[in-house]
Formats: sequence, structure tokens, C-alpha cells
Amino acid sequence: MQHTAMQKEKIKKIVYISLAAAIFFSAGAAFSFRANVAEAAKPTKWQTMLEQSGIPQSFWQKCLPKVKRGEYNRVKKLWAASGGATTSSATVQPSSLGPEIAVGLWYFRTGDVFSIDANRTYNIRRSDGGEVIAQVEKDSSTKVKYDNDGKLKVYNSISGAIVDDEVWFDAADGDNSSIIFDVHHDQKWDGYKQKWDGYKHFRGKINVNYYKGKDIYNNKKNKKVSQVWVINKLPLEQYVWGAGETTGTGGSDHARVMVTIFRTYGQWYIDNATKYKPLGFKIRSDAGSQIYVGEDREDKYPKVKDAAEDTQGKIITYKGETILAPYCSNTDGYTRPYPYTDRDKKPSKDYPYLESVKDHKEGTINGLKPGQNGNHMWGMSAKGALGYAEDGKSWEWIIKYYYSNVDISSQY
Repeated sequence: MQHTAMQKEKIKKIVYISLAAAIFFSAGAAFSFRANVAEAAKPTKWQTMLEQSGIPQSFWQKCLPKVKRGEYNRVKKLWAASGGATTSSATVQPSSLGPEIAVGLWYFRTGDVFSIDANRTYNIRRSDGGEVIAQVEKDSSTKVKYDNDGKLKVYNSISGAIVDDEVWFDAADGDNSSIIFDVHHDQKWDGYKQKWDGYKHFRGKINVNYYKGKDIYNNKKNKKVSQVWVINKLPLEQYVWGAGETTGTGGSDHARVMVTIFRTYGQWYIDNATKYKPLGFKIRSDAGSQIYVGEDREDKYPKVKDAAEDTQGKIITYKGETILAPYCSNTDGYTRPYPYTDRDKKPSKDYPYLESVKDHKEGTINGLKPGQNGNHMWGMSAKGALGYAEDGKSWEWIIKYYYSNVDISSQY
């Protein structure tokens, strides 16, 4: 599904930037923790498997009384992300910042050079969590470029090292939630423009990855390409802080709606996405998935981060599974039942929560056709949601209005 940015306009003196329309057509899989813990008459096989794996009950107790397959898979991922091991009996709680998500920022040609530095001392590693090549003082620039035979060269801050097809950068003290990397491209060439008009600061870890193969990113699988990718891997919650889909200036409840949808979409990708695995990441940073621009966004639009912290860990689910939460800018007065343009039809059995509902007048453009200007009209109308927020509706009400029979679950 293509994503297009809505035109900038003033709505009651509030200026918004792009609200991208996003949907991928596959079923999601995740779980919601239970609010209350009760005794189960008989452990499920998934609970038994968690017990046998050595993960302490304190780590998955909220899944009780009946651990399901989706919950089992999610707990295993959170356990691994926390640094746990299947043979450990230590009591560990999931990170409050959520599981890690790998975001493909951009790629360039094999002749290009990247410069990377950070606000704190950082490691250069051969792999994620692997051998440390060197530790580099803050503000010291490391350069990376393609060498030959599928290998990368790392130099400038160090005497020079040849690595395989990837190199990683992370915090020397282990606190990747606080380190901020400055990643930029050294050359200028025709058509080049720093992505997102200068956004180049990112929390978490940075991976430079060489890829040769089918042009997956541009959906040209008959074309062979050689690309050097810059990838940002960070906790889901900090990914939400860098959301580029809203400025947060439309009121707190509207901002909470937008960041909850952004987080839900990211969680679905963590659990399910495989398309970009050969490239080394889960999700794109542009409107091909949803727009993410990193730490610079926190400084420019702090209300987005405020809304994320207000809704921390909240995911939209349907019968315990993470939904795909499509949205667009406007409708003709009604949203559409996916995958149809006829609003009188029932939605697909795989997307029962995408029913047709009447839109708010703020989101309505009379005569608008489904698909026009990127407005597929499935799921939520972003401007309609703004209208309901200005009417005093809560962010939870707005989400449950546009997505039928869903829950909003605290997952970390």
C-alpha cells in the first residue's frame, strides 16, 4: 500500500505536518497481558514450555491464568531482549522501553562514505553484541565505506579495520537508551539530499550493513543491487519518540491517538515482518512503512514524546492480537470496511475491526473518492480524530470508535 503525505493546512490555528496513510495486508500476531492474575486449573502447553525454558514466573505472571501461543512467543522475545538466558533462574522484568526494533534509515552507493560520532564514548563491534574492535571517545568521528569482496572498511577514529558485511556502534557503558549517534553522509552528488531535511541524530545502536541481491526495497526483484544501509536499532518506545506522523500540536488526546497507532504498527512489524530481513532490518523509516526521523524530532516536537510517555507500552489489540491500524487524512464522510470501497459491505474476516463508521465533519471532504490523494479511507481518519479530540472525546474513545471491538493493552 502506498503512503502519501497530507497537504499542510491550518485547522483552527493548528499546523500539522504529514500524516502518512499506512497499511500492510497480512494478519498480525501478538498478545495482551492479563490485568488480573487467577489460578489456572491446568497449565497450557505454552505455560509448560515457559517453565521448562527456565524463564522465571515473575517474568510472565501477567499472562496467567491461561498462557497462549502468542503470549509465549512475546515473552520469549522480551526475555531475549532483556539479556536473559534460557538456563537462568534470575528474576527479570521486561524493559519499560519495550522490545527492540530495527529501522532501515537509508542506503547509498558502494562508493559513498559515512561518518558516525556520538555524544558519549562508544564501541565499534563486528556484530550486534559481538567482538569489540575499539572504543572511541565521544565526538570522535568514525568513517565507514565499502572496501571490496563484500567487506567494509572502518577508519579515521582508529588506524583502520576491515570487517565483513556489517559493523555496529553502541554505548561503551551499555546504556544505549541515552547515547545519541550523529550519522551523516560525507559526499554530495546529484539527487542527494540529507533524508528528512537534516534529521541525523538517533538513539540506540547504529548498524552499517552491506547488501547485494534483489532490489527488495524498491520492489524491483528482477534487478540486482549493491547497497550500503544505515540501520538504527532501538527500543520500541524510543522509536515512538521519533515518530514523524504528527507534531503533537493538535491537543494531548489527538497526540495520544497518533503515538498509540504508531507504536502498534511498530509492534506488529517486530512480531511479524520478514520482507526486509535480508537488508538487516524490520521496518522502513519512510512512508513505505511509517515515518521515523529519530532524536531530532524529540527536540522539535516535544509533545510527541509527552504523549508517548502518557501512553507508554499501550498497544491496540483485537482478541489479544496486535492489529494493523491503517489510517488516512480524510474520508468522504465514512470510513470503509477493509478491503472494500463499498461502505455497506462487511469487512474481511481477517480484519473484522475495520468496519465502516461515520467520520467527523473535520475529516470529511464531500465528493472525495477512495484512494484519492492517498485516502484509502480504511481505519481512522486523522483529521476526523482531531475533530473528536477537539469535541472532548478521549484518546481511548477515538481509537475504539474507528477500530471496532478492539482493546488497548499495556504490553510493557
